[in-house]
Amino acid sequence: MLNFYHADWFWPNSVLVRCLILALCLPLAHNTFWAQSLLNDLQPEILVPPGGVDENGLPAGLPVQSGDVLLSMIQSPTSMYACVMGETSELVYAEQTPFRGFYMKPWRPGEFVWYNYILRKWTVVDSQFTTVDTLTQSFDHDDDYHDVHLFEDGSYLVVMLEELVMDLSDMGGVVDAVVLNPLMVHLDEQENVLRSWSGVDHFPVDPAMDLVSFSTVDHLHWNSVQFDQHGGVLLSFRNRSQIVRLWPDDWSVHWKLGGMDSDFVLTDGDWGGFARQHDVHDLGGGRILLFDNGIGGSGSLSRALELELDTVAWTAENAWQFNHPDEVYAGAQGSAIRLENNNTLIAWGTAGTPEFGTRVTEVTPEGEISMEVRLPPSANLYRARKYPVGMVAGCSVDSAVNVSSSPWLLAEAPCLFGVDNDGDSWTDVDGDCNDLDATVYPGAPDLPGDEVDQDCDGQDAVLGCTDVSAINFDPAATVDGGTCLHEVEFRVDFSQEIAEGNLSWNLLQSTWALSTVNDVDPQPALSLQPSNAAWHTVQFTVLLGSGMYEGHVIRPDGEAESILRTFEVNPGDGHVDLGTSCFNQTQPCPGCTDPMDVAFNPWAAEDEGCQGWIVQGCTYPDASNFAAGANQDDGTCIFQITNDCPTDLDQDGAVTVTDLMVLLASIGALCS
Repeated sequence: MLNFYHADWFWPNSVLVRCLILALCLPLAHNTFWAQSLLNDLQPEILVPPGGVDENGLPAGLPVQSGDVLLSMIQSPTSMYACVMGETSELVYAEQTPFRGFYMKPWRPGEFVWYNYILRKWTVVDSQFTTVDTLTQSFDHDDDYHDVHLFEDGSYLVVMLEELVMDLSDMGGVVDAVVLNPLMVHLDEQENVLRSWSGVDHFPVDPAMDLVSFSTVDHLHWNSVQFDQHGGVLLSFRNRSQIVRLWPDDWSVHWKLGGMDSDFVLTDGDWGGFARQHDVHDLGGGRILLFDNGIGGSGSLSRALELELDTVAWTAENAWQFNHPDEVYAGAQGSAIRLENNNTLIAWGTAGTPEFGTRVTEVTPEGEISMEVRLPPSANLYRARKYPVGMVAGCSVDSAVNVSSSPWLLAEAPCLFGVDNDGDSWTDVDGDCNDLDATVYPGAPDLPGDEVDQDCDGQDAVLGCTDVSAINFDPAATVDGGTCLHEVEFRVDFSQEIAEGNLSWNLLQSTWALSTVNDVDPQPALSLQPSNAAWHTVQFTVLLGSGMYEGHVIRPDGEAESILRTFEVNPGDGHVDLGTSCFNQTQPCPGCTDPMDVAFNPWAAEDEGCQGWIVQGCTYPDASNFAAGANQDDGTCIFQITNDCPTDLDQDGAVTVTDLMVLLASIGALCS
């Protein structure tokens, strides 16, 4: 028998199969080589490094909440992993946990709680993942795998799935349908029921809202429970696209938001409301945050959504949202949590899988991405949570100045001792990343390519072009290598030379002789050919580094300018346009500036020499259709061709017997 109520996995429910799985799940081995290999295999792709990047690919300095992210990464039922992602967006801890995980979080001191798919129960484990307790053991119902809450007195809130056999034939279902009823219970440490709430009692199956034609009916699909600032209970029902609040005193329904029977009028622009949502949270001040999966189908998008609720006017308004610029869609799972610095941490559920892994994104209130990673292929993520520095990753050495007292340490972080072993006046507390090498300290000169991080910025220096305006800008470069190039354009107007009768010139045969101005080490001259020519003007295009340059232009007939042209290219100049100058002058040529005039010169600075508006026609006097008033030839000229040898009938250049034969052959022909 298979249970189909898990949205993303189909878990075998027979006792035999469970026993086989349990036999395969040996105690987790903490082998150093295996752990490092696993870390390497699971490392996420850093799409946006912490702090974000600007439009040029440079560090943007955006705020990032300090702390480490605890992830329960899932690729398959046997490939489930408990992971910790550090502040550099790299995994610092990973452990394979077959059939256990989905969502893992700290529990009592020294303990974690996660869902065990073999037992179908929430189990409590220590930092070595040895089971120390199993919740709801006295109940036959399976625990729901989405969440569980621990109270300060040791009691806890859990949702179990009660399988109710119901006759739904009168509403289009089957006679013996199994309805999955979310049964929420508050239990003490001895598993005595302190309070309970049954979903079907408050939200019965309704064929107008629910799919009832299957043998198993999951009409609500509860996936989130949180408490608001007044003690009310917020529930998320995915299959009804609805969020419900229960009164804190008796857990009766206060209001319903979304779905077909919402108590609110929702203002949400073109989105038209949320659908199949997850991870609902109270932000205080009448605002809630949720992960909106979207309706599904072509063009669907997911988002983190903040709504402002008015329970007097019964309105809900979109107060903030983030939908990914890459148009990310997660058909299932996903989370959104507001961080202490007001950023929002988003896990994108099943988005991109199985071809890619899902993403984890941190965004600012302005919607700028300050950190983003993509998990390995097929890896999805139900939730991502960030914990304070030193809580799940930290130093455990008592003599260290940064020793962590957290009982939930999974990953070992670098320990600091406040000493200066190499005598460079920098301690590890000050940021010295190698206290055995005096050439290594924060701000030290970093030598590119030696694979040593001398300045302790987390990477070896990379040589390249760091000028964002240069055509060969390298966003990965940290040290400028003097290789930046800028595109330089220069145009020379030969209209004055053409006017003097040089009509036969091929202007593309002109050259620009160019060299650097450097008394110490003069560069050899460049001889540049034009890249284009039009309107008696040639354009030169060249890539040049920063510096002073001088040169002159040479006409197609070999005559060079008598003037020396000088210019400078500076860092940050980007594209350099030196403008248009008349040959052998520093200013543009005079000419007609009327675009409708036959003598129009688009580069002219002074208006002179206009000849009148353009009149098209045949401008060749020998043509039979010569137009005396035309000043622009349109290619329509017709010329009468005279034959100096009319008896050369075959036009072979000679009068021969062949021409006589042609004549005789034409005798008797009628001429039209």
